[in-house]
Amino acid sequence: MSPSFPKYLTVALSALALAACQQPSGNPPTSAAGYSTAGKGSSTAPVIAAPPASAGTTSLPGDHATTAQYKIAISIPSLPATAKPLADALRATADDAKRQFLQALPDPDEHSSSPHRQLELHLEFTVAARTAAFTSVREIGNVDTGGAHPAPVEGSFVFDHGANRVITLADLFTQPDGARKALADFAHATLAKRLLANAPAPSDASRAANREWKTNMQQMLDYGTQPTSVNFALFVVRAGASNAAASPGLTLVFPPYQVAPYSAGTQTVDVPASVFAAFLKPIYRSDFAAR
Repeated sequence: MSPSFPKYLTVALSALALAACQQPSGNPPTSAAGYSTAGKGSSTAPVIAAPPASAGTTSLPGDHATTAQYKIAISIPSLPATAKPLADALRATADDAKRQFLQALPDPDEHSSSPHRQLELHLEFTVAARTAAFTSVREIGNVDTGGAHPAPVEGSFVFDHGANRVITLADLFTQPDGARKALADFAHATLAKRLLANAPAPSDASRAANREWKTNMQQMLDYGTQPTSVNFALFVVRAGASNAAASPGLTLVFPPYQVAPYSAGTQTVDVPASVFAAFLKPIYRSDFAAR
């Protein structure tokens, strides 16, 4: 029996499956390498940070813990007391990740093929940007519970100082659907220029292989930038020239496999505020420089 995935990985894969249900009819998207990514249960599928589960009563190891079977390394930044809801969210997410990681560890007696393999959970939360109105935190890491490869972890948390809570992308807008469409169009154009520029050179591949590469890449890109809440769950409010300056816009985060093959890594797109300014709620308009 293969080791089970952590709950938060299952949540991520369920989200990807939901997105697959929303794609247009036809063949599932494929990576540029030519294999299907729809509904894959691979241990290299990205883990998108999900809301933490209830804490329960299970005693947890610290953020830096090592045993013969596993290693946990989690880094959380210090935050001011005024950002306590953000700190609480990071703490709850880290603890939930530890809980699910420990539950997913294989029984040493049943999985003795790699007795010297130390399984790992590594998470790093870092402050990506600060403005007068927002603090944005990125979560990056990986989790290895015995699969062929560790699974990359991607997450983001945007704290609204005025509302005193962590917000979603939709919370910024009066018309979330329209805003996502504008963001999707901008992201698609930006990523297409970036990713399709990496097509194999004519000397490295046949015309048929090159055409297949471009078709597969285009399918992944089209699928991964559909304007759904799942595809646009991860974002950062970019910092201005000073702490008091309005934000110049958003950074959208696309984990591995969403818009490109795993080998391409995480893709980010900086979107100027002018792209989405018309959709902002009135309370947020002064927080962004719409130029």
